[in-house]
Amino acid sequence: MITKKTVEDVFSVVSKKYDFFLNLVTFGKIDLWQRELLDMLSHEGNRLDVGTGTGEVLLKSQNRGLRVGIDLSLPMLRLAKEKCKVCHFLAADGENMPFKEGSFSSITLSLVFRHLINRKAFLGEARRVLKEGGELALLDINRFSLKPILVFLMEFPLKPLGILLFGRDKWAFFIHSLQNALSLEEVKRELKEEGFNVVEVQRRLFGAVYLLVARKG
Repeated sequence: MITKKTVEDVFSVVSKKYDFFLNLVTFGKIDLWQRELLDMLSHEGNRLDVGTGTGEVLLKSQNRGLRVGIDLSLPMLRLAKEKCKVCHFLAADGENMPFKEGSFSSITLSLVFRHLINRKAFLGEARRVLKEGGELALLDINRFSLKPILVFLMEFPLKPLGILLFGRDKWAFFIHSLQNALSLEEVKRELKEEGFNVVEVQRRLFGAVYLLVARKG
């Protein structure tokens, strides 16, 4: 069973190799996709990056306002702080955030949404800490489309390198997370049920990756 402790432990162990890994499995496109996701946002105020990892999304953000990143993994947060000295990082849970209501104009998640243990709890918290009309931006894997091909690549051609970098159990975690990715329609339905209106969707990698912005109703 995957728990928050499992997620924290995996990302702590892989933290120093994570940027290299992410660039590899996205065929060098992750930097572009993150920039495109940020370009889809219309608000300039305080921005929160949930599951910030090594801080790449906030590093790329040019918003006027605070840039805040939260993550379960302290090693990830240390790397993020080295990258972005003007950003603010803290160890916190996206399903129970230590912020007051209406603190942020936008929230971003880059390849994080499918890792959340309780997405309903997170979306409730996202609504709480977003201002009225605030935006939630997601970049993640679409369950359908090319997902079987991505799983095949990670199970076979990329598997020896993945095990070499992270170890067998950590690599299995990433394959499991890919296999359990939501479809874009499932994501839209969950967002609507929790009071978010999807305002823009873009697809990348022949539909295997989606970029989505939803607004707090």
